[in-house]
Amino acid sequence: MNRFLLISRVQLLLISAMLIVMVAVACGSAEDESLVASGGDDTTPQRVRIIESTQIFTEDDIKAIGWKGQRDFQLDYPEATTFKWGYLNQTEVGVLIYASAEDAKTLGVAAADDQTFRRASDNQARDGDFTDRISCRRPVGSSAVKANSGSPSKSFSASYLEPNSDGSDEVLAATCTTRFPTYNDYTVVGNVVFMCEGDDGNLLDPSTNCAKVS
Repeated sequence: MNRFLLISRVQLLLISAMLIVMVAVACGSAEDESLVASGGDDTTPQRVRIIESTQIFTEDDIKAIGWKGQRDFQLDYPEATTFKWGYLNQTEVGVLIYASAEDAKTLGVAAADDQTFRRASDNQARDGDFTDRISCRRPVGSSAVKANSGSPSKSFSASYLEPNSDGSDEVLAATCTTRFPTYNDYTVVGNVVFMCEGDDGNLLDPSTNCAKVS
């Protein structure tokens, strides 16, 4: 009888331990699936995160985490109250702020998908003025970040290397031969959409900013 009780208790402990592990794994998987999605392909992965929040954030809240806003985007972002690019941790981050989290998860996600879109054939942006922030890669290796506008194209020198420099707009000196979207990853936190440049200005690399903002 005692031996039977001992075996039963051991079995009960083993079953309990297994249940705890299974619940922990299940919870972890559910969290990952609800917050993170992978896009792109094996060579150019894209990380998309959706973080639920009931707080309504303002531009001042975003500045409080170290983001330095520079200029408004040139294209239209329906219902966005703030649509601006700037810098966080030495790399470019575009910010879209909406009146509600629902607007951010619908209109904001649609805008972020559009601004991070890359052609499957060469990973470049679509032809035409559909992408607000374009990074040009020329044969000689120099680069510039171009903002679309209705008039002759303007460019900003590779200011992501000097994020504290205001710099002045100047006409792009040569044709942009390769046009990549500046942003690859994006994260939605409540009513805010963060669109992020890859680490160290590498356009196809994942963004630590978008991976850690919450």
